[in-house]
Amino acid sequence: MIRALSGDAGHIVFARLLGRLRKLDLSCEAMADWIFQGNPRHYDLDASVASSRRQWWGTPRYRDRMSVGDRVWLQVVGPKDPGVYYVATIVSQTYEHPVQPSDPAHFRWRTDIQFDYRIRPPLLRSELVEDVQLGSFRPFRGFEGSNVPVPPEVAAALAARVAPRLEPL
Repeated sequence: MIRALSGDAGHIVFARLLGRLRKLDLSCEAMADWIFQGNPRHYDLDASVASSRRQWWGTPRYRDRMSVGDRVWLQVVGPKDPGVYYVATIVSQTYEHPVQPSDPAHFRWRTDIQFDYRIRPPLLRSELVEDVQLGSFRPFRGFEGSNVPVPPEVAAALAARVAPRLEPL
């Protein structure tokens, strides 16, 4: 049973509650969303996820803006069925990794991710560009690069669109 406190008792309870709220650290930033791109000509994403849910991803761009806990949408590119296939979570800060002369330059900066969900069926590019909320977001039409930030309103629309398709890994 909840009852209202009045007078001094109410002020004391309110003061205690206010003191507790002031001790909370409310300075943390909100989670961000990212698209990480995978090219099937260079990388078999399904086989890789089947072998391990935790992997590193080359993140040469925006690495200073990525944080542990951010959500990642894995977008497969190319001519055969491009679209969003997986949802993952960033599990490490971006780090520099020594590369060999034969390695691509974008492998120098890496971020560890953990794959959380498979999107089945995948959200294909044809469906993305036809969607009123998602179709204007340029990376869904194709982009050159390995990773790009997703605006909050696009992330919310994307999350709503894939919710019934998510299969936990």
